[in-house]
Amino acid sequence: MEFWDVHRIQLKHLYKYAAYHLVSPVTSVASESAFSTASYLLRKQRSRLTPENVSSSMFLKDKLNDDFNI
Repeated sequence: MEFWDVHRIQLKHLYKYAAYHLVSPVTSVASESAFSTASYLLRKQRSRLTPENVSSSMFLKDKLNDDFNI
């Protein structure tokens, strides 16, 4: 964060992006949601999903939740 304190004026657009995307969740709700999604995706009926597809699905669900409040 010291870097951003020094460079936030010169890199204001990048600073806004970093401030939004590089923060840790304040509550455990995000991690609980991730575990819930993972257990859904990894259940027996969906066992043909590759690890890459599971990872991509979880990433996309998380981003859709953040960007569109789905």
